[in-house]
Amino acid sequence: MLGKFGRMLGVLALLVLVAPAMAAGNGEDLRNTVKVFEKVRDWQRFGIVLNNDTLDEARNLGVAMVDFGVASLESIKNRLEESNLSMKDEIIAEINEHITDLINAKEEIEAAETVEELKEAMKNAREVWRDAKVSLQKSIIIGVLDRLETFVEKGENLENFVEGKIAEFEEEGKDTTLLENWLDSYREHREMALEKIGEAKEKVLEIETPQQGFEAMKEVREAVKTAVQHTKECVKDLREIIQLINQYGDAEDSEELMQVVEEVVEE
Repeated sequence: MLGKFGRMLGVLALLVLVAPAMAAGNGEDLRNTVKVFEKVRDWQRFGIVLNNDTLDEARNLGVAMVDFGVASLESIKNRLEESNLSMKDEIIAEINEHITDLINAKEEIEAAETVEELKEAMKNAREVWRDAKVSLQKSIIIGVLDRLETFVEKGENLENFVEGKIAEFEEEGKDTTLLENWLDSYREHREMALEKIGEAKEKVLEIETPQQGFEAMKEVREAVKTAVQHTKECVKDLREIIQLINQYGDAEDSEELMQVVEEVVEE
């Protein structure tokens, strides 16, 4: 008979196993704990019985599962510390809070003396891990937004280059009004894209629970959609800028421009 506690163990086991896929090199502790989850799998295959006779082993299992969760969070935190992720300090602070909460949940499991107390302690541990997953998901989303932001930010190099060419063309007595207008359009769309990306990041950082995440992601998707649209407009503006510089300048100007464009679009 699986029962409520059996299902709870199964869900928690699956959740805890998600994070280690992102972790690396946690050594013997993680490898030993994997054996615990193999036992969970075998138990679930034939059914779990939780009563006073199995209380001690169930308690030990709960402690091992929480230890595995803490080790996973520590590993992911180490990776974040070595990364260039924006807002990583905020995410790491959240992970530290989750680690503390898991340790407290572990103490509750260790202190459980009855089946009902153990069920309640395991329920609390699952809720703590559920919230911890939110922080991990936030770091992934912010990482994606970082890539988009980096691409858009590099467009400033293009603006500086075109401004320099405008000054050269003006010295040569050429009317650069049209080129200036397209550059202004490019700059405006780029700034709007960055603004929307920033809004999306702030919205992601505000998420604390899965329910909040579900609601906030609607706004995040809308902000990203708008940012991408402005980025597409930047590309359209860039086509016009390229044509005008080819028109006003010579082969050397065109070659210099394409070098800058390649720097902007490269990874």
